[in-house]
Amino acid sequence: MENENQVIGIKDVAKAANVALATVDRVIHGRTGVSKKTKDKVLKVIEELGYKPNIMASNLSKGKKFVLGVLLPYASSKSSYWELPMKGIVKAQKELEQYKIKIETYLYNQNESIEVRKQILKAINSNIDGLVLTPKFADEIEILLQDCKEKKRPYVFIDSNNKEKDSLCSIQQPLYESGQLAAQLFDYCFNEGEILILHLKDEMDTEAIRNLKVKGVNDYLEEKASLVSTKKIVITDFDENNVKEILDKTLIDNPNIKGIFIPNSKIKYVANYLKKNQEQKIYLIGYDFLTENIEFLDKEIIDFLICQRPEEQGYQAVFKLFEHIVLRKEVESEMIMPLDIITRKNYKYY
Repeated sequence: MENENQVIGIKDVAKAANVALATVDRVIHGRTGVSKKTKDKVLKVIEELGYKPNIMASNLSKGKKFVLGVLLPYASSKSSYWELPMKGIVKAQKELEQYKIKIETYLYNQNESIEVRKQILKAINSNIDGLVLTPKFADEIEILLQDCKEKKRPYVFIDSNNKEKDSLCSIQQPLYESGQLAAQLFDYCFNEGEILILHLKDEMDTEAIRNLKVKGVNDYLEEKASLVSTKKIVITDFDENNVKEILDKTLIDNPNIKGIFIPNSKIKYVANYLKKNQEQKIYLIGYDFLTENIEFLDKEIIDFLICQRPEEQGYQAVFKLFEHIVLRKEVESEMIMPLDIITRKNYKYY
């Protein structure tokens, strides 16, 4: 080529191959009506000229619309966490509005497996072009993932704990490292005593997720030859009286507890207890910058929140699908979110 900056168009390909524009168009889009000899000639010219079809312009000119499905829990009184990835999804959709990107939501109560299955069936029977979902409820979503594979429908996982097989992209949280980070923060606060690891467990919480965080805590303490030890408790009933009864007994029986680690976003239940019952300072660390956690953070009942940018996860998931489906670009198969430490001093700017 004489001019390396020259933009090669479909007319240039047709002229060089000595065929009609319609023939080149058929070859580019894989349609029938072109002999093998002519197709091979056109493909050779495309390669020689370095022609790259403008997929976006082609789709826009045809008025093609793309529908992306979102299968996630909805926010509840127990936790507003899922508001955040949805906020990111809506933000991405607005930015991509000019490209005719539409979002179809399939939201469910995370404590109702029947409702989960109902929304999964809706997604299966839909005409969506791609899907954003969380890998939780692994048994229930297996049929959905199989359907996606059969239909060659790409899907992106958010709030994931490892690289999910066959997904277009897994947007992951470094769970083990977040546990190590929690232990390091406690290490700044005290150098002997006990950390109570209190897991407030609901339907979507899995042993694997909790265990990775707990392992991170214990490995850090062992690596530092710390005099701090850990004790684990699981609570499944978050009723205020039940939480009080369990924590009253635990703190009386274990007077050396100087810190409490909540390995999920439900830290507000323990913060509420400490607000009403704390006689001496107990350091409290948990996850996620949620509305219900900010009040306790501001009053320094919660000392640190470890955040993994759920809004950004939702935003990136939509853009990964857009890049793959509309732009036909290759996207990275995994994306690891950074760990942010939020305190009373910086939360207003987060």
